[in-house]
Amino acid sequence: MTIIKKFAVFIIVGMLLSACQPTATPTPTTTVLPPTPVVVTATPIVEVVTSTPVVLPTVALPTVALPTVTSTSLPTVAPTATASSPSGLPDYSVTAYLDDLSTPATEILSYVNAINRHEYLRAYSYWGSPSGYIGTLDAFTNSFANTTSETIALGQVVGEGAAGSVYYTLPTAVTDTLNGGGTAKYAICFILRYPQAANYGAPPITPMNIDQYTKTSVSTSTSDAAAITNACSGSDAFGLPSSPVTVDSLSDISANNYIDNRSGAIEVVSSLFNAINSKEYVRAYSYYQNAATYPGSYTTYAAGYNDTGSVTATFGTVTSDAGAGQFHYQVPLAMKVTTTSNTLQTFVGCYTLHLANPGMQGTLPFQPLGITAGKFVKVANNVNVVPLLTTACN
Repeated sequence: MTIIKKFAVFIIVGMLLSACQPTATPTPTTTVLPPTPVVVTATPIVEVVTSTPVVLPTVALPTVALPTVTSTSLPTVAPTATASSPSGLPDYSVTAYLDDLSTPATEILSYVNAINRHEYLRAYSYWGSPSGYIGTLDAFTNSFANTTSETIALGQVVGEGAAGSVYYTLPTAVTDTLNGGGTAKYAICFILRYPQAANYGAPPITPMNIDQYTKTSVSTSTSDAAAITNACSGSDAFGLPSSPVTVDSLSDISANNYIDNRSGAIEVVSSLFNAINSKEYVRAYSYYQNAATYPGSYTTYAAGYNDTGSVTATFGTVTSDAGAGQFHYQVPLAMKVTTTSNTLQTFVGCYTLHLANPGMQGTLPFQPLGITAGKFVKVANNVNVVPLLTTACN
């Protein structure tokens, strides 16, 4: 199937962390700030196309420019990577929206972010098999009835492979601020499981998840360093070589990276392209919210990438709209698609994404931000795509 036909069928591809998996930070205070560029481009390639640009079939999208949503009660979506705290780790406070399963560190910070935002269904969804450790959703939610917010300090991570999965052990120190004042402190050893995405041949896919944990109450006077040192002392990974925590960077959507990030619209599309570049088509398919409707059957979807070599992208400015607890986003972008025969094609268009307010979702499974539609046109490879991005979603 040619690349043009492929993009006509799926109305186009999509996306950014390393197929090399996450590794971990001695403490958050020493973590190096990740880069946050939003423009991902390949080495400039110029190919003169003299024929009239081919217009691909499109999926109808809203044709009005949507106002940018700025309320801090909504998920933070902007044409940049998720904001970082001074420590270099993503912001997991109540004002941010962090839903990033790219590395053990970003998943645990997303978990705490969901707790801080009182989005307990989302927090619960990060568990692979929660019943044995945190009980039912109601029990889990009720366990935070006396908690106003949490802060967390991360130790170093240990990764071990086993039967198609990688297990990560991450020691942490967690401090809860309690209703009415006062604090409680815990040493928590998280064990996360990453079922390797490349091993999936059909949906559904299981992302990285919290597999188990041990939680020990410690004195509030205990230092974070001391709590972290003892958090995993009883685990199989205690004493094994460890590495500083890492976070994903949207600057590299190639197969050399691994990105599974739903914190914002650009993050989702970058994750889509990263999965395509990594030939992880089941993961790519998972970024569509109602995939059976759009882009269609998985078998046809995956077959459409038989001659795809790689995809790079340049993003425009995200626009957003909200109403009745539903958030909608539009992402203008230009794609450079290189086929397996080294043919270059350029497309300009728009993806539409949707998220039901995480704080209002009450029934499992949690539905994260996902792609619902897309429309693209083919343009000459030497065209300046930047001006086209301003009207790509019209």
